[in-house]
Amino acid sequence: MYHETIGVEAVEGYGPMAFTARTMKAVAGTGELPTSRAAGLEEALRALAIAREHVDGLVPDEIVARALAHNREIIQFVEAPGARPDCQAFLAFLPLTAQGAKALVEGRFNASDPDLSLVCRPGEQPSAIYIWLIFAPHALVPVLCALAPLLGRLAPQGCPLFTRAATGHTTRLFPRMGFAPARSYYEAAGADLLVLPPRSGCPAFEVAPADKAPGQIAVRVARTMEDMMKCFSVRAATYMSEQECPFDEEFDGNDFCATHFIGEIDGEPAGCLRVRYFADFVKLERLAVRQEFRTSRLSFRLVRDAVTYCRRKGYSRAYGHSRSDLTRFWGLFGFKAIPGRPSFVFSDVEYVELEAALAPQDARLDIGEDPYVLIRPEGEWDRPGPLDRSRCRAPSRQPGSRPNRRREESDHPQLQSGGATA
Repeated sequence: MYHETIGVEAVEGYGPMAFTARTMKAVAGTGELPTSRAAGLEEALRALAIAREHVDGLVPDEIVARALAHNREIIQFVEAPGARPDCQAFLAFLPLTAQGAKALVEGRFNASDPDLSLVCRPGEQPSAIYIWLIFAPHALVPVLCALAPLLGRLAPQGCPLFTRAATGHTTRLFPRMGFAPARSYYEAAGADLLVLPPRSGCPAFEVAPADKAPGQIAVRVARTMEDMMKCFSVRAATYMSEQECPFDEEFDGNDFCATHFIGEIDGEPAGCLRVRYFADFVKLERLAVRQEFRTSRLSFRLVRDAVTYCRRKGYSRAYGHSRSDLTRFWGLFGFKAIPGRPSFVFSDVEYVELEAALAPQDARLDIGEDPYVLIRPEGEWDRPGPLDRSRCRAPSRQPGSRPNRRREESDHPQLQSGGATA
């Protein structure tokens, strides 16, 4: 990392964060380190009154007072050598819970009047930090120096830092520090929201309900060998065990050229479905639900999610084989028996051919789409994927050149936006 060449004291809290190298060096070269302390209510309001003479749109005193009553640490005075007491530099921030971070990136968090149930209490580790205001009337570097140990204490492993540029100066400054548009990682984020991620990348902020009701259904694309084994286990229990289907008829050589959907109930593998692709149609097949879960709506969810997935890919026709006694179920999704086609038998069961017209999908994927969308994991096109992290990283080598392994080991996955900080 940077600790080999830069003073550890100055950057210890920034080690897990993807600040630019120039920012790290600026912070490390300040000599005597500034410190910070939590501001009391009266002195915080005095400092805010001075800040309002320089910055428009600051939140009212009553909102600040409520926030300080909730968490006394959210306004930090910066005490640096030579600082003027009549123009106090300070940092105001909101440490967000997982619910708060999720609300922020989905555009549901009002920073002008924050819901304090989404803000951490003192001592709670935040999932993200929203920088409410940095007021640095003389120099920004002392404030950044004081932020490092604070960040190291609040989030030792690092967490995303969010903010908005309040002035023209910060609009130019924040990208030079490593901040990037939050929409690069969270598509629902506000257009003006910026984020500086940890080196490990921006998390998804998944929030699990505190008390889940039993019978929770989850359907997703199978991505790992473990997911595939879950699908195979469900199919073996359904077709091989119940229907006495021979192994080489059930596992027919098409599994590794198809997309599989795995359905779970309360985390237990319960159902699956396979999709295969042809020139202008898709084939839905191998729908299976374990016997003990057939009173649930899992089969409906599996087909519904697979149809939505195929529509997003641009398919307008779907084809399938249904047991002759299950055509009514497939009819719920628009499948109809193909006129003039007789029933047929495989694995000792009678089937009929079905066809459905799939309604056009407004958000169908096509050439001309954002390239980062098309390289995301299958079925997760609306959510930033692993390669979105490199969106704001400047090219570090010429095409065809050999990578510098030592540099990659020390810097990856640091975001690099270049430029010096003020």
